[in-house]
Amino acid sequence: MNQFFYELLPLISFIFLIFLISLVVRSDWKSFTNRIFAFFLLAMGLWGFLIFGMRSSGGLDAALRWERLVIPVIPFVGVFFYHFSLLITRAQGNRRLLIFFYLFTVVFVALAPTNLVVTGMELKAYGNAPLFGALFPLYLMSVYLPVFLGIYALVRGHSASRAREQSNRFTYILIGAGCSLVGGTTDILAAQEVIPYPGGMIGNVLFASFATVALLRHRLLELRVVLRRGLAYTLLSSLIVVVIAGVFLAFNYVFKGATDSARLLASIAAAILVAIVLQPLLGRFQTMVDRWFYRERYDHLKALQQFSLGTKDITNLQQIATSLTDLASRAMRANSAALLLPALPSGDFTITAATGLENGHDISLRVDSPFVRWVGRSDEALTSTELDTVPQLRAMPAADMETLRHLHGEVFFPMKTKGVFTGILVLGPRISEEDYAAEDVGLLWTALNQTAMAIENARMYAQETERLARLENLEQLKQTLLLTVSHELKTPITAIKAGAEMLEASEDLPPNSPKARLLRSINSGVSRLERLIEESLDYARMQDASLELDMKPCNSKEFVEEVVGLVGPAIRAKRQHLEVIIPEPAPDVLIDRRRAERVLINLLGNANKHTPVDTNISVKLQVEDTYILISVTDNGPGIPVIDQDRIFNAYYRNSAADGKGANQSSGLGLSIAKYLAELHGGRVWLESEVGRGTTFYFTLPLGD
Repeated sequence: MNQFFYELLPLISFIFLIFLISLVVRSDWKSFTNRIFAFFLLAMGLWGFLIFGMRSSGGLDAALRWERLVIPVIPFVGVFFYHFSLLITRAQGNRRLLIFFYLFTVVFVALAPTNLVVTGMELKAYGNAPLFGALFPLYLMSVYLPVFLGIYALVRGHSASRAREQSNRFTYILIGAGCSLVGGTTDILAAQEVIPYPGGMIGNVLFASFATVALLRHRLLELRVVLRRGLAYTLLSSLIVVVIAGVFLAFNYVFKGATDSARLLASIAAAILVAIVLQPLLGRFQTMVDRWFYRERYDHLKALQQFSLGTKDITNLQQIATSLTDLASRAMRANSAALLLPALPSGDFTITAATGLENGHDISLRVDSPFVRWVGRSDEALTSTELDTVPQLRAMPAADMETLRHLHGEVFFPMKTKGVFTGILVLGPRISEEDYAAEDVGLLWTALNQTAMAIENARMYAQETERLARLENLEQLKQTLLLTVSHELKTPITAIKAGAEMLEASEDLPPNSPKARLLRSINSGVSRLERLIEESLDYARMQDASLELDMKPCNSKEFVEEVVGLVGPAIRAKRQHLEVIIPEPAPDVLIDRRRAERVLINLLGNANKHTPVDTNISVKLQVEDTYILISVTDNGPGIPVIDQDRIFNAYYRNSAADGKGANQSSGLGLSIAKYLAELHGGRVWLESEVGRGTTFYFTLPLGD
């Protein structure tokens, strides 16, 4: 059994490495790095194949012929490994040294048939082993020196790498190279009987295993799509071969006494049966490979899909945008990702969130730039190479080109909601510095299509929230200005009023004299200004909730009659008839008398302004269960239905109001009346019909 594995291991190494070579060649043969890596794997594969020939040969002479074929191959393993390490780490190696290694390797190709490297073979306990010649130490140097230099380049690359993905790639290649180096060393030590068994082929198998992990899970050379498919088909093909062989053996055993034609038909039936049974397994094998070698990538893409489904009710734009760029960069193994959305009021596309992009928040693209128009018209993801091939983009302004350079964009995804262009997701270069595969781009494109609506809803919500905040700030500034101006006006108005009253009291003027009319006009104007200032101050206090009530019991009849007495002169001046209806006995109410009077004064003043001369106004008090209901009815033009819902808004004036009266109003009276009534625990409403007048109602709480 030991001899069986001793001979089998080189063949396993050969098959494993040839499989990897086929995938590297199929992925991107134009890549120089890929070609060097393929040559390196080919040298290792030939090493395994020739060692298999040597170990399975029938005698020492045959073994020597195989061994001398191995001699020129092994130095190529070292030099190709060194060359590949320089390319994958982008190390600045000595070009002359690399050329020297290649030439030195060619020398041993010429020396291989001679006795200078290997003089013969001898039989050891484990199998055939070489006898070393005079130049064997120099031969070892040609192998070990480039390998050590390659490992040194990988170690430096690992230390300098800031990307976890790249660091992992270097780690796996280093471990694999170490296994192969140790294994090759054991071959030499076993030939010198220092150790009992050679481990070179075990080291090669381990190297192939670690290289496969680096290729598949950590995207070495970006072979994942070819490898994923190839590995699934390889596993399935191997299974098919094993099953078919087993079925054939079983059928041959069962039908060993049958005729040749019967055995042939049985074999055909066995092949068809195997094909039918194994066909559904292809998809299962593909899923198994995806989960096995792409566990992290699979999880990221699954998380991205779950993210797109879980953001439908989220209104936090920054949270959604940051999560999207972070997940997209991790799922696609990108160095950076940025989400650009239109900003108010310009509509220019600015960065809302970015991952791995330094100083990205100052970047913006004009909404009318050729690049934005180009992306917006596209229905698929676009690549940076199209910047040089699309005619309308080649003539882009220098500023736009500079902006795109700062974005480090490799792939641009237009985000659309119901066909409307709403944003751009920009992916930077891949960590592996390879091109993006169409498969990954398609997966991300599908997830973005599901996410675009959530992003747009969150963006619109954020914009409306910002607008509301600005409006609230403006409203606060307005109230502050109103309060300040009103306070400042009170002092000069008080002085004017006092001066006019002193002039009127100091002179006994005829009522119709010009001077008396002038003083009455001054007093009237000052009184109107006082009312406007008082209303403005009340309104300002209403907005910052600083208005407090001083609630005390008060007789409702006295309250109404006092207000009627205050507005009586204005009503008589327009020859209007005021009817007051108050039941007996009138109940007490619990009110802030000065503020409650303001409600009724404002309603009566409104009726006085909008009711024609020689018409009626009525005030009626009714007692309900826990409150009194006061109504003010006029014979004015009425309020259109379109105005009734807005009549209590600040600064709003009835579209059917008398122009003269309206211009004398601050537009705050009804708004203040509504606020003060509600502050008392009551409410205000109206009933009106155009051409038939208006009735305003308000309620106040009864006293205990």
